[in-house]
Amino acid sequence: MKKIIALLAAAILTAGLFSCGRTSTKTKELNDLQKELLAAEGLPTEADELTDSQLRSIQRIYKMITYLNEKYDEEFIYGGYLEPAANQMETLYAYPRLLGADYGRNTVTVRATKDGFTDDYSDRSIVDYAEKMANDFMKDYFKSDQVIAFFSVNACDIEKNEVVDGDFQWKLGVSDIIFVNEDICNAEQVEEFAVNYAKWLYEHELSGDHRINILQQYDVTNITYGEIADMYDTDYYKGYFNFGFDSDKKNVLQSEHLRGERALNDYSIDEFFSKYK
Repeated sequence: MKKIIALLAAAILTAGLFSCGRTSTKTKELNDLQKELLAAEGLPTEADELTDSQLRSIQRIYKMITYLNEKYDEEFIYGGYLEPAANQMETLYAYPRLLGADYGRNTVTVRATKDGFTDDYSDRSIVDYAEKMANDFMKDYFKSDQVIAFFSVNACDIEKNEVVDGDFQWKLGVSDIIFVNEDICNAEQVEEFAVNYAKWLYEHELSGDHRINILQQYDVTNITYGEIADMYDTDYYKGYFNFGFDSDKKNVLQSEHLRGERALNDYSIDEFFSKYK
């Protein structure tokens, strides 16, 4: 039996399945997957025992999952569903079985449109590609594996096959969370690394928000995506340096919390880049 993993709060996950409505008189047969999902939520597994809203939701969930399975020729696992409402698009959350949920990192979003469905699964491959490029750059920069970056997508208007020589054409925006061991990059060294990383990002036309976290006496290779938030509350955490380009790519907005002090700065691109050669 497939393992059902919740990707959203339970109240949202089951909003569609628990909607009120009169009991349906329809007797359409439910398949094994539909019955499994209903049973996992403590709902009846016979169509004629469901309300109209519940029956419609489980039918739509199956249709949207099938859309993913057939489009990408692989199996996707149900994660959550939002039924259509006045200010809410009908949305399904799922993840590919081969990759696993990875604490929600591999979540795929499917939305209903007037012509069928759209999804963001293809965005994941280009984000993985950008993440690997950045990690390779950082490990080469420090000549060490004690640095790791985790990418998530903010906006994407480019496919992987459109990336030429590592140029993302400012069509991919990411949030990257970087952890670096204090042994190779301390509070006095992090700005220099940030400037060189910013130059690399600018060269590859990759936009977004970039946070560099310094850890002491901790092997950063052991960190997983699901543990990111937890690291900020440990004794290993020493502070952060954050930066990002503005929308015109003319300025760098920078903030930090290092050595117990906070700072917020706004630099021109040239000013920021000229800090270190």
